[in-house]
Amino acid sequence: MRRRDFILAMMTSAVAVACKGKAAEQRCKHCGMKIDPASAWRADLIATDGTTTSFDTPRCALTSWRSGKSQAASLRAQEYYERTWRNADELRFVIGGDVVGPMGPDLVPVEPSRVTKFIQDHGADRALRVDEITADVLAAMK
Repeated sequence: MRRRDFILAMMTSAVAVACKGKAAEQRCKHCGMKIDPASAWRADLIATDGTTTSFDTPRCALTSWRSGKSQAASLRAQEYYERTWRNADELRFVIGGDVVGPMGPDLVPVEPSRVTKFIQDHGADRALRVDEITADVLAAMK
């Protein structure tokens, strides 16, 4: 009897440990890449009802938004230098240069007053307002 109780207890423990596992990892809604919660490249699309959809990079978020796959009201991203969340309307998105995202060339969100310095320091091509980023601009980055 004692042996059977021991085996039953061990099996119950094994099942309990196996069921805990990791919490579901969040994935980019555009490319499927795992989203690191601490990543400085994360970007969020915010719907009119306040729900947030996270993406691994600003390029993925804007690609989803511009393609019509997401009916978001706004975009927020982390500013490159300060790493603070900002509404995309308050930022400029820099293209080109030596700063690349986790999936290669990306849009680097920069405070407008620092764009000139960023372009000089990193050899970037240009900076665009969020409303200037079209599907054609995004397609040319691939």
